[in-house]
This record gives sequence, C-alpha cells and structure tokens, in this order.
Amino acid sequence: MYAEVLITINTLINFSLLSFSNKMGSFHKKSWRLWISAFIGGLSIVLFGGSFFSIVVTFIFMITIAFGLNRTNWLLAATNTLIGALFAGGLLTVVQPVLASASWYVVLIVAGGVLVLSLAGVRKNWFRINLTAIKDSYMGQVTIRLFQQEFQLTSYSDTGNLCTEPLSGNPVHFISADKMKSFIPLDLWHYLFAFEGTTTDAFYEIPMPFRSQLRLIRLQTVQNESKWAIGIKVDHIKLKTKTEQTLSPCYVVLTKNGKNFPHHSDVILHASTLFS
Repeated sequence: MYAEVLITINTLINFSLLSFSNKMGSFHKKSWRLWISAFIGGLSIVLFGGSFFSIVVTFIFMITIAFGLNRTNWLLAATNTLIGALFAGGLLTVVQPVLASASWYVVLIVAGGVLVLSLAGVRKNWFRINLTAIKDSYMGQVTIRLFQQEFQLTSYSDTGNLCTEPLSGNPVHFISADKMKSFIPLDLWHYLFAFEGTTTDAFYEIPMPFRSQLRLIRLQTVQNESKWAIGIKVDHIKLKTKTEQTLSPCYVVLTKNGKNFPHHSDVILHASTLFS
C-alpha cells in the first residue's frame, strides 16, 4: 500500500509540473501523453530510488515522452518544468512541517492544492508580464478551414483579447461577419446574425446539423456589461507572419461591427498567438 501511495503522489506531482510546462510553452500536447509520462516518472522514482542519477534519467525520459524529441521544444519544456519544480518545491518545503503528523490523504490534498495554486499563479503572472513587455501587436494572415472550405483573412493579434471558451479553455478569435457571409451555410448565417446575445434562450434554436460545432461564450464589454456570443469551433487554423505556424484549436465569433477592427484587419486574434 505504501508503494502505491508514493507512486500516486509522484504521478500527480509530475502531471502538474508537465501541465504547467505544456501551458507555459503553448505546446498543446494531449493530456494522455502527460499522464503516461507522469506515471512512468512516478513509478521510476519509487522503483529505482531518489539518487541523483535516477532523477536525471527519469527527468529526461519524462520530458521526451511528454514533448517529443524536437531539440528546441525539449529544452523549453525542460526549462519550464524545472522552474515550476523549484517554485512549487519551495512552497511545499514551507508547509511540510505543518503536515509532519498528518495522514497521507491530508498530505495529498494540501500538497496538491499548494502545487496547483502556485503553478497557476506563476503562469498567470508570466502571461501578464509578457503581455506588458510587448509594445505592439502584429499583423498577419490567417488561413481557416471551416465547413469544408478554406479561406485567408488579414489578422491582428491583440493583447487585449484574452477571451476563452469556458469549458475547453480554447482561445476565442473575432472575425468580421461581412467577411464570413459567403463561407457560412445560409440557415446558420441567418441564425447567427439574428442572435442578439442578451439571453441564452435562442441558443437552443441552433439548426440541428451545427449544434456540435457551436458553443455559448460570455463576453465582457469595456463598460463591464456581459453579453453572450456564439462561438464556432475551428480545428484547423494557421497564422503567417514572418513564418507560418499552426495554431491550437479555437473558436471564432462573428462580429457585426468589423469595420472598427484595428488596421482594417478582418480577424482579431487571441493574445496567446503572440507567444505561439
């Protein structure tokens, strides 16, 4: 029973650190890869002990399994994981004396809470600091595949757009409705254009063929008023600036007043595209 508890605790800690690195580096790796890597790491430490050599070898294998063999990605992921481990480890050291006489499940709950909250705090502040450091958003071209069609639009990555779809956490981009009219099926176009966003009642009137692709997204206006919007799920989107890169799965929201977009762009991209 003791070994199983240690493997479980080490696996959860490893997964938290790998998830932190995955978010910090915008790698968008699948959770199952992180879980497999975390479990192998937890099992290895219990089986082979905590010697310096076994820790180093386990760390190398964990990062490789989770993030692959690409040298640049590997180094960035390893650095992020070490930063998270050092910061979270320091906080766990602080609370350790308090948990000296506690049962193992209390230790697991408290230590897990400290770990998750500390890593979330680091990521949140890192993101804000980097946004502040970027003076100008940049222009680009996005290629979007939607409803069996592919089209290209002018984009603007905006530090002020931090909107995400609440369930998945995927970024939300805003597209001028006028630019999308010819690419949206007519019955869906009429529904989206008629949606006012003051209540969620009309959401349940979505045309049946499109229900799996649409999500309700709550927007906060500059006047601190809340409105609802309909997000369309997009799995294939590429951004071209100096180089071309595939962005993570996202949602797009049609905007009626697209004429007010900065630099006469067609798409307002989520701020995370600045770090992709």
